Amino acid sequence: MDEKELNICIKKYKNNGDTFYFEKIYRHFLSKIYRYIFLKILDKETAEDLTSEVFIRVYKNLNKVNLNAITIKIWIYKIAKNLLTDHFRSSRNMQNVKSLDGYLEGDKELETIGSMLVDQRENFSNGNQFKNEKLISALNGLPETQREIIFLRYVEGMDFKSISLILNKSEIALRALKFRALENIKGKLIN
Repeated sequence: MDEKELNICIKKYKNNGDTFYFEKIYRHFLSKIYRYIFLKILDKETAEDLTSEVFIRVYKNLNKVNLNAITIKIWIYKIAKNLLTDHFRSSRNMQNVKSLDGYLEGDKELETIGSMLVDQRENFSNGNQFKNEKLISALNGLPETQREIIFLRYVEGMDFKSISLILNKSEIALRALKFRALENIKGKLIN
C-alpha cells in the first residue's frame, strides 16, 4: 500500500469507523510490527500476543489522534516499543530471553527472519554481503539502543527523523550511535 492509499484508509476509517479500512491498515503493518517485536523477544507466542495488543491499542485510539501515512508508522512503532518496555519490566526472569544465535539454529522459518537482517536496504560497509552467523553474532553484541537503530534503519528502512521520534533521541545522536554500531559490527566481522 502506498502513502496515498494509506492516507485514504486513515481518513475513511476516522470519518465513518468502517472496519474495512482499519483492516487494510492492520494488514499493511502487521508483519512489520510482528517482526519488530519477535526479534526483540524471540518467542512466537509472546510476540503474537504483544502484536495483537499493539493493534488493539491502535484500534481503540486511532480516532483520537491526527495522523497521516508517515506519522501513523511512527505512532504504531512507539506503541510497540512501549509495550516491549512494559513486557521486559514486568518479566521477573530475564534469563528466559534467548539469544538470536541459539534461536535460529535449525529452524527454517526463523532462519528466514535472520536472512531479513542480511537483506537490508543498504550494505553495512563497502558493499560487502556478510554471512548470517557472523552478522547475527555481531548484532547480538551491540548495546540495545544501537541494535534498535540498526534494525529500524536497515531492516525497516526508516529515516533518522522517524527513528528519532520512536526512540526519543536527536537525529545527531542517532547518527553517532549508528556510526558506532557499524564500527562495532565491522570490527566483529573482520575478526
